[in-house]
Amino acid sequence: MLVSLVPLASLGYKVISQGESLIEEKASSYLKGLSKRNAEAIKGFMVERANDLNNLSNIICVFGFNATMLKTHFKQMKAQYSPYLGFFLLDKSGKPVFSTFDVSLDSMLLHSIVDSENQLIGVSAKNVFMLTTGQEQIPTLMICTPIRKDSEEHCRHLCGLVDFRLIEALLRKSNIEATGEVYLVDKKGKFLSASRFGAKALVDQIPINAIDKKNHGLYETTDYRGERVLQAYQKVDTFPWYVIADQDMAEILNRIKTMGREAVLYGVVTAMIVFGLALFISSVIVNILKAKYQYEKELEFQVIQKEKLASLGLLTSGLAHELNTPLANALLYTQIAKEELDESGTGTKIIQERLSTVVDEVRQGSKIVRNLLDFSRHTQSDAQTNDGNKILTKLMDIAGPHCASNKIEVVIELEKGMPDIRADASTIQAILTNLVANAIEAMPDGGTIRLKSRYVKVLKMIKIEIADSGPGIPKDELIKIFNPFFTTKKPGEGTGLGLFVSYEMARKLGGDIKVISSTRDNSVNSGTVFTVELPTE
Repeated sequence: MLVSLVPLASLGYKVISQGESLIEEKASSYLKGLSKRNAEAIKGFMVERANDLNNLSNIICVFGFNATMLKTHFKQMKAQYSPYLGFFLLDKSGKPVFSTFDVSLDSMLLHSIVDSENQLIGVSAKNVFMLTTGQEQIPTLMICTPIRKDSEEHCRHLCGLVDFRLIEALLRKSNIEATGEVYLVDKKGKFLSASRFGAKALVDQIPINAIDKKNHGLYETTDYRGERVLQAYQKVDTFPWYVIADQDMAEILNRIKTMGREAVLYGVVTAMIVFGLALFISSVIVNILKAKYQYEKELEFQVIQKEKLASLGLLTSGLAHELNTPLANALLYTQIAKEELDESGTGTKIIQERLSTVVDEVRQGSKIVRNLLDFSRHTQSDAQTNDGNKILTKLMDIAGPHCASNKIEVVIELEKGMPDIRADASTIQAILTNLVANAIEAMPDGGTIRLKSRYVKVLKMIKIEIADSGPGIPKDELIKIFNPFFTTKKPGEGTGLGLFVSYEMARKLGGDIKVISSTRDNSVNSGTVFTVELPTE
């Protein structure tokens, strides 16, 4: 029950605690993208208007100034291009010589400067101003371009009046959710388009934070309504205009509150379901797992014992001779001592030497038997750490006679002062016994077996190398040697579980078994090296 609910509770807490920053980050990315896209759209709109004016200027340059023709053409243009309120021509002094507009241009000319720093493909743009036509006030942008024909001295500039409400309509399409809005301001923060919540163009103004420093950015501020908002801005290329995209922080953070409520509800419902299911199936699962675990442990014990005893069978093949020698010597010296005692009471020193020899020989035989018993029993030591060198030495005491009878030289290099291995003795014995037995079997005609131990302090591992000078293992077989039931022996001579069992036991202890091998086909010196890595902590 707890195992099921704790991860769920942790996940819910993490979602709620980190959700605010994640949602704010997502909103920031969206607002920045929104301001950038609209700035590009406004730039595209202005490029189209500049192209329109340049085309008209070229017509005048080609066909000359004809008031009747131009008036007819301008009316067609006005009807065709809805962004325009009107067109007019200015002489070099700035006075109108021709106009399609019915309203007096005097008020507009007060705002107009022919030379402007806001140039777009040869067309200059003036500041946005409010144009009054009857009862209507229209935010208007004046754009002008020079007529490049020297003969037309009385007609020097072509100007157009662009209805800036179209920009406002373009931006209004990007308003998001309940409080998100997009609008345009100049570099002083004055609105160039009306906002969603009542700010008027060329009347209201917002405070400028970081707009003067960069062409784009994001910050949290208080807007013209007095609400805390997350605000992104993007400068319109070529113009001193900035697209502002913002949204109330309350609406942004409301998503995490909604998510929190849903998470709590989901958690309660899930907890009730989990609780009911846990009561129903927990006992069944526990019983099944317990039975399976006991079966696997028993099966594992049988496999380990079988492989261990099979390996011991090979290693102890010379044990009978090894035991017979000290016992025969003990019998011989006992008989000699008896005869000397029967002859006379002299020679006590000689008799003591004979009896000491008997004791040494019997002890040697006892040691061999004791080592054999230690390796044949499956006993788990109370101590969870054991001396690897000591276990390896006992193993070679048992295997030594067999190695000698098969012309196998044993070379042992054990590092002194190593820490103990973190494992019970029986497991270490089983691992090493299988590997030593394999090394001996690999050299039926004799050879050299090298045993080396060393401590790697950085890894906190004991490394035991068991190397033989046998024929080596082919590459195609080397990748399979740790697979269960893989063997190169004849049927009935091997189970194919020895290396698999040793490998699995080493991995369970937190260690590993690695192997490198070279054959006579690809190397002068053939042989195989198994490296057992066992942890000390």
